[in-house]
Amino acid sequence: MNMTIRDLFVIGLALSIIYYALFALMGPNTAVTEIIWLIGILAGAVSLKAGFDYDRVRFSSILSFLSVVLFIYIFTIALTDLEGPAMALSLLALPFVSAVSTAALLGLVKKGRPASKGVPEASVARRFRALMYELDPIIWVFLIVSIVYLTLFLLVPIAYMLGYSFVSQAGWLGNFISIFRDPSQGFVRPYLLPGDGGLYQSEHVGGSVRVNFYLLIYGYGYVLNSLIIATIVTVFATILGILVAFVIARFNFKGKELLRIIALIPLFVTPFVNAYALKLLFSDQGPVSQLVYLLTGGRFKLTISGMAGVIITQIITFYPIVYLNTYSSLINIDPSMEEQAENLGSKGLKLFLDVTMPLALPGIAAGAILVYIFSLEDLSAPIVWNFHHVMSYYIFSNFITEQAIISPTAAAVGVVMLFFALMGFLAIRNYVSMRSYAMISRGGRLVSRARKPGILASLAIYLGVFPLVIFTALPQISVVLLALKVLQPFGWTFIFSSNPGTYLESFKMIMSDPQVFNGILNTLKYAATSVTIGVILAIMVGYSVSRVNIKWLTNLLDSMATAPIAIPGLVVALGYWFFFRDLAQATGLSFLNPLDIRAFQLWVVLVISFSVRRLPYVVRSVYAGFQQVHKNLEEAAMNLGASRTRVIFGVIFPFILSYVLSGALLGFVYMSTEVTTSITLGGLKAEQAPVTYWLYMYTLKATAAGIQEAAAIGSLLILIQLIAVIIIILVFKQRYAFIGV
Repeated sequence: MNMTIRDLFVIGLALSIIYYALFALMGPNTAVTEIIWLIGILAGAVSLKAGFDYDRVRFSSILSFLSVVLFIYIFTIALTDLEGPAMALSLLALPFVSAVSTAALLGLVKKGRPASKGVPEASVARRFRALMYELDPIIWVFLIVSIVYLTLFLLVPIAYMLGYSFVSQAGWLGNFISIFRDPSQGFVRPYLLPGDGGLYQSEHVGGSVRVNFYLLIYGYGYVLNSLIIATIVTVFATILGILVAFVIARFNFKGKELLRIIALIPLFVTPFVNAYALKLLFSDQGPVSQLVYLLTGGRFKLTISGMAGVIITQIITFYPIVYLNTYSSLINIDPSMEEQAENLGSKGLKLFLDVTMPLALPGIAAGAILVYIFSLEDLSAPIVWNFHHVMSYYIFSNFITEQAIISPTAAAVGVVMLFFALMGFLAIRNYVSMRSYAMISRGGRLVSRARKPGILASLAIYLGVFPLVIFTALPQISVVLLALKVLQPFGWTFIFSSNPGTYLESFKMIMSDPQVFNGILNTLKYAATSVTIGVILAIMVGYSVSRVNIKWLTNLLDSMATAPIAIPGLVVALGYWFFFRDLAQATGLSFLNPLDIRAFQLWVVLVISFSVRRLPYVVRSVYAGFQQVHKNLEEAAMNLGASRTRVIFGVIFPFILSYVLSGALLGFVYMSTEVTTSITLGGLKAEQAPVTYWLYMYTLKATAAGIQEAAAIGSLLILIQLIAVIIIILVFKQRYAFIGV
């Protein structure tokens, strides 16, 4: 009899019950817990010999995705050593995760073995000659420059931060032991503090009851709070993104184009002030509270604060990432795949779960992991909602100590954030790479699967999806109204002036403020310089990856160029501080030393940071262009005597010019709206800070004029992004989307 998934969970349930019974009788006991863990791991490994069918998990979208999530959860519990219900839940899933992990590891080992032992491996000399034949001087330049740049300004700074995270008087692991095993430090706390047990507070205001939904006040510490928020945000943003993408991709209805446009509005980045606008929406006088007041006959009002506010803000801000990636996957699905399933009797939800969702899963997973990473590193929502018990705010607030040095503990927290971001990224990327579906044709654009919705579907679209998507666009709309002084910063009131000049007062104020005006100029200069560097690197990387037939080398370069998307900006900021400080001290280049405030040139660090952090957006567009040009075209040109340089820039470049320009515009947008490194490093030298730093400073003023001027800065950022998107879509005919995994 073969071991089944149910059998593994039955074993896990038995281990969980035994553990919890012993825990209740004896309290925490490390030796007992370790023995039970060992039994669970061995049970999973032995199940492979007992006939456990790993392929059932590997080829099931739900089971494989669940296994990734459970693996991350169990790893977190093992790292933090949380006793009680959390440990019992991890033991429940441990045999299943152990079996899946062991089978996946064995599969990777077998994959790395030679296909046939009878075929001798090529000699080192022969492989070297093949390498030299493949790489001519221009390819060498492309490879060396791109690898050196990414190594020097991405890998080395992170290595510096990693090194300093081990500096501790309690031993080289002292900081991490303090983070994961000392609840008094507030990083990982297995219990709630007094007064933090409820999800909401209620109080009588006039003749009604105001319910303030906060979820948690202090939570379970910086690390666990961040993971809880990121998990909840990822789940709900993914569900909402899939829902909107499916409705737009599979139905034709009146207002469809309007819905597509509204769904894109949350993508326009307005750091801090959009979270403030959401805070207004959920305030005591906001529309949400007033709607609840009307629906309950004046008995209740609903407000949001704390962790709940952070979660809702991030869901609304990030769900379009899932929507765009999912929509792109849905329209590229071969219609014959779904049609064949329908001919075999699959319909409705079964068709979606068994056929459509697995085919679209790479796009869904790509969007979901980006949401997870962006949620971990987000600063604006925790700052605006005054929920500071997350890793991102801890790193930001402890970035510089009173002695003008970075705290090693902050570096250790940065390593923890990087670890969880990369673990999720690599797990999902490996999962997506395993799921390769062959299609007869990519006919999604030629034969549309969109159909007219029925009565129930129409009601769901117009009464459910439309209002929901419109609500998610309200923060950006509110930002513009705040800037125009129509919406007031406190309460939810509108004032219309008979004097048209009133609407432009906030814009006049920021343009007359030399600091803000200088910040705008700095942003334009930094973004322009960074995107120039990014385009050059993207051409080098894109051409090398698409043309060089040396798999390990191109995989290495592709991974290095893609990795910045998975590295939180705060981690980059910490790494750069350590790296440039030591580099300046070693070389005597004081303009790179963040400790020498007078000589330090912040713009150099920001330009390098932008060019590295936003490189994946440019690379993706340029690489897509190279893929559109067949290799035979350049081979024909080289056979006629053209050099490699002339082929690239004289033959291929005109064909990919639109891809290069659209990638440059996309990179410019994300560089000009970058937040984490801008406000963290910007505080070192305010006169060289970009405009997002001043957006943060104006939001902190918490005055009517300060909020309105921050909204005016946010409106300018929306305008810049809107112009770029219009050019990308209408001029270059490219789809505006986030990068996938």
